[in-house]
Amino acid sequence: MADISSVPAALGSEAVLPWAREAGLVADAREERRLAAMRLDVLAGGALPREDAADVALTAQWAAFICWVDDQIDRRGLGSVPGELERFTASLRRVLAPDAGASAAAPPHAVVLARLWERTAAGMPARWRERFTTDYTDFLDSCEKEVALRRTGVRLPVAAYLELRRRTITLLPMLDVLERTGHAHLVEDPRVDAQVRDLRWAVADVAGWANDLASAADDEAAGQDNLVTLLARHDECSTGEARLRVAAMIEERRAGFGTTAAALRAVPALPQDRLEELLRYVDLVEAFMAATLHWLAVTGRFTPDPEPPTPHRSTVPPY
Repeated sequence: MADISSVPAALGSEAVLPWAREAGLVADAREERRLAAMRLDVLAGGALPREDAADVALTAQWAAFICWVDDQIDRRGLGSVPGELERFTASLRRVLAPDAGASAAAPPHAVVLARLWERTAAGMPARWRERFTTDYTDFLDSCEKEVALRRTGVRLPVAAYLELRRRTITLLPMLDVLERTGHAHLVEDPRVDAQVRDLRWAVADVAGWANDLASAADDEAAGQDNLVTLLARHDECSTGEARLRVAAMIEERRAGFGTTAAALRAVPALPQDRLEELLRYVDLVEAFMAATLHWLAVTGRFTPDPEPPTPHRSTVPPY
């Protein structure tokens, strides 16, 4: 595995804050401090250690937009009123409709998505566009379902929560973006389809569960369930014990990810060019897994009112 702990923090950093100001994702000094403390350059630079600055910057900007949307839903309570979230997501859905984009009357967040989409989708094949649209639409559907459950006080059992969490973490759309910025396309072939799907799901699961560890205090303050509180209630154990169980789940899923990655690297009977493409994709997903875990351990995203970036203590398992 690559050592991402020494990835230069400057990669992509100067492209995020000015872009976010121009895009309207930050409105004041406090929001600028918060975005800077997120250290999204660490995530993007770690995922793409060998790509050029433009690709790293585009990846970091996508990450900033994804975090912004997530914050609107979780930190700012978007959806507490029936129909509120659906109106917010409708404009995002229109951006991804065939031959669409953002109209002149579109809300600012839809304009941001439209511009990111235009830059990212340029030159990408129709199959990739369909996959991203499917994955992002599923994310929006899942967020609406999660908010509706939250609004009505429904608490999911563990298995149902894990299935929904895989879809609300926005990792599959981000993996699609990385195909473009990391120049490694997903290989579609009946001989590897199931394993590639599990590889992607494993990253989404690990990221979602590790995010729940890192954001447990935030979620508790907002009165929202996450995997830690759910396990504590389900297993009738302390919060500390539940955190240890989540950490063990993460390690087990990472081990399964490693097994799947090794199997894909040894897959027989693919033409040489397809095998090389598959290996590049596995390397990309593996680098993103490492970068995500490293970023979750150092980000200031989950501090109440962050000052300029400082190391963030976390119980997320280090990579």
